[in-house]
Order: sequence, then structure tokens, then C-alpha cells
Amino acid sequence: MLLCEVASLRSTRNTGEKMKKKVLIPNRGVVALDIIDSFKSIGFETILLHSPEDSNSLAVKLADRSFKFFSSRLEDSYNDLESIMDTANELEVDYIHPGYGFMAEEPEFSRECKKHGIKFIGPEPGVLEVVKDKVQLKKIAAEQGVETLKYSGPFKRPLDFGSIPNDFKFPWIIKPLKGFGGRRLRVVEYKKEAQEQINEMLKRKQHQKEGLFVEEFFPFGHHIEIPFFRDVYGNILFLPEIESSIQRRFQKIFQESPSINISEELRQSLYLDSQKIIEAIHYIGLGYVEFIVDNDCAYFSEINPSFQINTLMSEIHIISNFIKKQFAISNGELLHHVEGVEIVKPKHSVMLVSLMAENPFDNFQPSSGTVTEFYKYSTIRNIFKTHLYTGAQMSPLYDPYIGKICTFSSHRANTIKDMRNFLGNIIIKGVKTNLPFLRHLLTRDPLTRGETIIDFLNLKCDFTKRKKAEEDIRIAGALLSAAFHIENKKKNYKAKLEKMKQPGFFNRLLNRL
Repeated sequence: MLLCEVASLRSTRNTGEKMKKKVLIPNRGVVALDIIDSFKSIGFETILLHSPEDSNSLAVKLADRSFKFFSSRLEDSYNDLESIMDTANELEVDYIHPGYGFMAEEPEFSRECKKHGIKFIGPEPGVLEVVKDKVQLKKIAAEQGVETLKYSGPFKRPLDFGSIPNDFKFPWIIKPLKGFGGRRLRVVEYKKEAQEQINEMLKRKQHQKEGLFVEEFFPFGHHIEIPFFRDVYGNILFLPEIESSIQRRFQKIFQESPSINISEELRQSLYLDSQKIIEAIHYIGLGYVEFIVDNDCAYFSEINPSFQINTLMSEIHIISNFIKKQFAISNGELLHHVEGVEIVKPKHSVMLVSLMAENPFDNFQPSSGTVTEFYKYSTIRNIFKTHLYTGAQMSPLYDPYIGKICTFSSHRANTIKDMRNFLGNIIIKGVKTNLPFLRHLLTRDPLTRGETIIDFLNLKCDFTKRKKAEEDIRIAGALLSAAFHIENKKKNYKAKLEKMKQPGFFNRLLNRL
């Protein structure tokens, strides 16, 4: 597909130069930048595959070489497996790092790489197949003695409520049987709403083909992730847990590690349950085992099998580059200084928020356009990874994710304080962002107290109330301002009349003329 472009670039290369190993990156944004930086540091040639819409992105500017898809539509670009593999073969790349999202967790991608002798930096195809089928994975977990959330069997037509056990209480969450990401999930409170949402979701061809299932939903629970690495020799490195309960539309907005909402006994139980599951499916590489914790009881949910936005938090805990670790494990290397199972004890409180190009005062509608100003000031305990720069374009075609903002310190209270300060030291103009919402979130007393439940934004941080209050203040301010100007004009008019009554006023006026 890119033969002419490839040929022209190859012809300009110095033939006497020692050929570098090549990694292809079919992704965009912050994760593309992470991969480019990591592989450059170990001497690789970094090749970015991007859409026309991303032609002026920071990743294009920093990659050694870049190639364009023919179209910016997802199905013709980042989700076009055939084009990705054609390019990989034409360029004779050695590795593909898929990043996250798009095709990163698709078994077929891993399988195609294996077929063409290209190393896919991620789990094996068979493991991705197992992890992708959420119901099958829950059955495997249950076989290992791990308690799971209550769930239904998969279905591809309107649900027969008679097949749901009586102890399966509302609220429910409706999920696609396969696939990852939370935007397509639906929470329902009663049967009629459940059937309406199921009928709506089944209009998608993918859901008709692969099916849906429902599981119980805990609005007062906590979403806990256990990050891990496992090498080909079975050694496991567990990182401190990450709590990612605070989500908006099932997208993680605020995360912290470690969680203050689980006991040490439960923490050890989570590590043990995670070990049972990943060993049962012969998982190799980086992954995240997800649990829902409610009333000090843990229920297995699913596994995320790729590099994640919150990987930065785990990197901070051990001061390590996880993309390089993924690369080493994909080459069959041992986890350094790990024999058997090792659990890292946290030395810091780490927090991360996701910055989005969304207008929080307009129901979080995505914002697109050109960044006209971008400034930030950070300290040694702040990290801001972003693809923004002054002049950057925010496209309406893709996810409005701007970057991740991370702070850490030895005490949780200091981490919250640092995050508040750092958010105040960021200025972005030209596009709307959720910075006002994040600043508001970090001032909430329930968050300070650690009451970070799954339904936090609805129950403990209603930003719409703040929006109405601010609108009321703006209206009141406008009315006061108008009243002031009217009164001021009256005073000025009266002053002029008094001035005209002064002796010699008209004579002075005539002299000026």
C-alpha cells in the first residue's frame, strides 16, 4: 500500500550504515510518544503509522520515519489490520508495539504478526482470545476458586428474564461479551430499562455477532486493578494496586495507588487470586487483573492485557520503563531480580488524572480546534505527559484524550495538595478542556477522605450543581454591572449639569473653540 513512499525513503538511506532494528507503531497521541521515546533510547528505528488527520502531530515530528494511512476513518486507519500488516511487511519491521486501544488487544493482530515473523509486543494470540471473552474468563476464574461478580450467560437477542437467577438483584451493568473499553457499557435499574438498553445495543452488528451479557453493579464499591508482569519462566512481579473507581461514562478520570479502601489482608488475597488466574491461562507479559471490592469482599471482573494510561503510576513505584520491560519479556528474558512471586511494597502515594478536550460546562461535549496557547509549570513531583503543543490540532474524529497528569509524594494528603497546585499551573487556550472539572474534583471532601466509590460523580460530586451556581453568579454579576453603569451615567449627567451652572462656563467653552 505504501510501496512508492517506502522506496523513495529507502533510496536515501546510507547503505554503509549499520541497519537498526525497526519497530512499527500503529497508534497516536501520548502512547505513541511513549513508545517512540522508549525504543529510541535502546537504539531502534521508530516508524509511526498515522492517519492524515494526525499529520501534524507531535508523534509524527518525533518518530524517525512516518507513513500515512489513506484515510482518517478508524476502519481505514488505526483499526485497519490489513493495511498495518502490509506496511509492516513492506518495511520489514522486526517488532510491532500496538500501544493501547484500537487493535492492541485483538487476538488476530497478534496472530498475524506471528504468521509473518514479526514480534508482537503483547500477549500470545491464544491468551488474548481467552481474555477477550469475559464470560469464559469468569468461568476459568471460578474454577480456580476465585469469587466473581454474578453474571448472565451470553445472549444475542432480547433477554429472557426467566433465565436470570432470583438473587441477581438490580442495578445491572450490560456489557459486550468481547472487546475492551467502557464507552459501550450501560447501567440499568429495572427490567424495562434493561430491555430498552439491550435492544438499543443489539442494533450494532458487532453485538449481534458476538453477543452481550449482564452482571451485577456495585455503585458503592471500589474498582481495584492489580498490575503485573509474568515472564516465560513463570516468575511474577506484582505492583501496588491501583484504585480507579472515579469514572465518567466508564472512562477513568481519577486514579490513585495504593488504595486506602482495602485492608492488608484483602490486598494479599487479591494478589493470590490474580496469581491463580494468570497462571491458569499461561499469561506472559504486562497485564492488569480487575476486581470490584464491596464491603471488604473482592469479586473478579476481567483482565486488561495491554499497556494502559495508568501504567505510569506503576512505573513511578519502581522507577522503571514498562515499555522496555515489555520488550525484554517478549524476547524471552527473565524479570530482573525476580524469582517466583515478588510483591512490590509502595513507598509513595501516586495519583493520576486524565485531561480531556471536553467542555465540562456543556455536558462534557468534545472540543476540537487549534491550541493557541499552552503553558505549564511542574515540580519534581509532577509529571504531565501530553501530545499538546501551541499550534497542535485537536481532531473531532478521535477520542478527546489530551494527556495524563501525575503527582506523587510520601503522604496522600501531600499528593492531593500537589495535584491541586499542578492543575492550577496549566494554561490551555483554543480548545475547551476538563481542567475546571478536575480542579473542582480535587477539592471535594469525600475524595480527601478516600470515599472514592464507583458512583462517586453522581453521589458525591455533582458538577452540574456547580455549573448552575456559576451561571447564577455570572448572571448576578452582569445585572450588578449593568446597574452600576446606569447609575454611573446618571451621576455623570448630574455632574455635567452642575458644571454648566458654574459662573463663566460658557465663556470658557467659547474660548476653546
